[in-house]
Amino acid sequence: MTPPDLARVGRRRAALRRWFGTTPAKVWLSASACVVAVVGLFGSAAFAFDQARSGLHVLKEGAGPQAMATTELYLSLADMDAHMADVLLMGTDHDLGSRREDALKRYDTSRTKANETLVQAALLTEDDEVEKRNVQLVLDGMGAYERLVTRARLLNDEANAPSGRVDQEALEEYRRATRLMHTELLPKAFNLGLDSSAIVRADHEERQSAAGFGLVGVGVTGLMAVTALLALQMYLRVRFRRRMNVPLLGATAGTVLLTAGMALALFCSSGHQREAKEGLDAVMALSRAGAISTDMQADESRYLIDPDRADNYQQVYLERAQQVLFCQANDLATYYEAIEKVAKDQKCPDPDEPDKNSDALGYLGPDAQKVLLSGSEGALAEVLESYAALQSQDRALRAAKEDGDLSEAIDIRMGITDAEDGAFQAYEGTLAELIQQRRDAFDEGNERSDATLSPWTWLLPGGTVLLLALVVSGVRPRLAEYR
Repeated sequence: MTPPDLARVGRRRAALRRWFGTTPAKVWLSASACVVAVVGLFGSAAFAFDQARSGLHVLKEGAGPQAMATTELYLSLADMDAHMADVLLMGTDHDLGSRREDALKRYDTSRTKANETLVQAALLTEDDEVEKRNVQLVLDGMGAYERLVTRARLLNDEANAPSGRVDQEALEEYRRATRLMHTELLPKAFNLGLDSSAIVRADHEERQSAAGFGLVGVGVTGLMAVTALLALQMYLRVRFRRRMNVPLLGATAGTVLLTAGMALALFCSSGHQREAKEGLDAVMALSRAGAISTDMQADESRYLIDPDRADNYQQVYLERAQQVLFCQANDLATYYEAIEKVAKDQKCPDPDEPDKNSDALGYLGPDAQKVLLSGSEGALAEVLESYAALQSQDRALRAAKEDGDLSEAIDIRMGITDAEDGAFQAYEGTLAELIQQRRDAFDEGNERSDATLSPWTWLLPGGTVLLLALVVSGVRPRLAEYR
């Protein structure tokens, strides 16, 4: 570079240094810092709100409804098998004709509901090829199951089999059908629900963590924006000897309000989503309890129609009962006594030792559900009381069977499944009430979160534009003085 070029560069640098020392330059730089801080506030808030909305979407429209749908699918499939077992148990006994027709209608209703939930699950899993494949496998399996049970029923009717005396060939067909149900369909339906629950849990934890970081980011950038605005306000006051700059004062107050409002909205939305997630977890647990309880009832009918495998069905009944409400028991006799104690302790808890009222676990275990069902202790007590009554009926059924009174055992079984005042109907009713409470909590949490986040789709950009406009209007008159 030649000496003249070096001289020109030196002059330019000197001029730039002189310009940075002027009042207009300082105003421009301070105003630019305010603009950058406000834009940074907008960016951090936009990120935090995006995380919150994504989490809400998964809960409200994604894996949350999918998890509920697959649980309904499990229940409908178990209900189908239970009603078909009842149909075969009743045989062609004309005295049980109306109940037989009722069981067939309920089977058709459960089949229709299973198909509907499969369609819903397929729509919700359209972006997941693995889940779609599992739904298709369940659909194909349902077709095979229906062919087997239809053949079993027709063979039993053709044999004119009386109640409790299933035709051997029909029994073989039903064995194949229920084996398909319990080795293929129910496990796949259960796993679909578990997968959806896992997605909800993982996404919820991730979004809650991201929203927490976003909340901190909003606070930090908001503080930076307020600091920059205050610094600009003080400089203008000192340099121009003005008491206050109204637009900048408004921008500062607006930034404080906007930051506080966004922080409050993010905090409240996170809390509402947590409530919704807890409601969903409770609904899933209680719905699974209902589905397994339905399968338990089918085990009673299978216990009666298949004497060769009665011991196996009795043991399976105990295993499923332990999933619903676990108590230390190696046989049904001990389990019946334990359940009576659990129901009594829940209905009349010891105020001096609340943590020692029951050591029960499982989907309906008081200790396991205490947090999820806070405030619903009375409803839970009713569920456990009706569950204990159900076990009492089961004990009577098995006692009659062991005494050789098959007719009495069938009458008890039909009483349990009675659509109007049966023990299982009473249990389902109390359980459905408790599930509805938690479903309402799920829906309410989602709606509140949505109502909290929705206004910020326009408040955030609108507030940001307003703040930037106030900054510009605050510094423009001062800069105009130097034109």
